[in-house]
Amino acid sequence: MTVLSWNSQYHIGDRTIDENLKTLFKIINEFYSCWAVQRHSKDLLAVLNKLIQYGELHFQNEESIMKRANYPEWEDHRQEHKNLLKLVAQINDQFTARGHMTARDVQMFCKHWLIDHIIHYDYEFRDFLANQKIMKGV
Repeated sequence: MTVLSWNSQYHIGDRTIDENLKTLFKIINEFYSCWAVQRHSKDLLAVLNKLIQYGELHFQNEESIMKRANYPEWEDHRQEHKNLLKLVAQINDQFTARGHMTARDVQMFCKHWLIDHIIHYDYEFRDFLANQKIMKGV
């Protein structure tokens, strides 16, 4: 089951970030599919943990690229990453304590990570990178 399909609108303009995001989309879809089929499963917890681990790797890569690009908002973006990881940890804790995940939990997670973060924060970096290329004449 696919909750979000990767397409060109999500390209940020950095190969590493774009490849990381494609992988994140796959894991998020795996998470959603697992939740939709087996809401009380240890498999769901495993996919959620996989998502957390890969998210941390992606965030580290993205922050490193932002810093090298002298992105003026990289510290704010880094804080947003911390907030997202905190949200995922809260969902993970709630799931572990309750033994199940509600539709609201899943929707909140997907909305914050996919919609709010990528469309707001990552698109700002995409615009910055595009402007840098224009200024350099690339």
